[in-house]
Amino acid sequence: MKDGTRLLRLRQRFPRAEKWGLFAFADPRRCALDATVVWHAKALKRVVRLSARMPNEDSSTMTRALADFNGERLAVIDTEGVQHVSIKNLGVRVNVEIKGLSVLTAPFAAIFELHDLDDLSGQAEVLKRLHRFTDTDVTTLQRSTLSGDERLRQALIALDGSLNGKTYRQIAITLFGDKKVAEEWLGPSQFLKDRTRRLVAKGTELMKGGYRDLLS
Repeated sequence: MKDGTRLLRLRQRFPRAEKWGLFAFADPRRCALDATVVWHAKALKRVVRLSARMPNEDSSTMTRALADFNGERLAVIDTEGVQHVSIKNLGVRVNVEIKGLSVLTAPFAAIFELHDLDDLSGQAEVLKRLHRFTDTDVTTLQRSTLSGDERLRQALIALDGSLNGKTYRQIAITLFGDKKVAEEWLGPSQFLKDRTRRLVAKGTELMKGGYRDLLS
């Protein structure tokens, strides 16, 4: 499209691809690094869902357009006319489901939807990531990416340790070193123990399908 967004309009559904969590299979003639992989919204753990409204001069709601979100944008319009937009920049990706927007390049006022009270913090974090795409200061996104990448690295190390039968303490030593564990493991604070447990849980979540949020 004229704003740089790539567009894929689906004329039909592809049930076999949907079984694999995809809207459609990638072109097998393309190199794996160049092929376009479009994950189905139902296969993703978190998706930003919004209803687009026509801009109203009397409203205090900020007007946005897809071009305001810095990064690679891929839009898929499914057979029901729902628009699914994937935005990626510096290794961070956010998937957005848009309803009510007749022209993808048109400005709109966004009404965001929140689902499941038990996951409000997770949904809020995804909204923060989306908002960072509107920041012209790329270092803001870089800082977020670096911290996220480090946590993923630690989660995978923790998962390897857990699968190899290591205790939480042994995993913590691998991650944080003997000195830190010796000083804090038996202390009054449970922070290091809780952090190690969370990293093992995160690694297990990735192993059981959460990795698709990273590949999408």
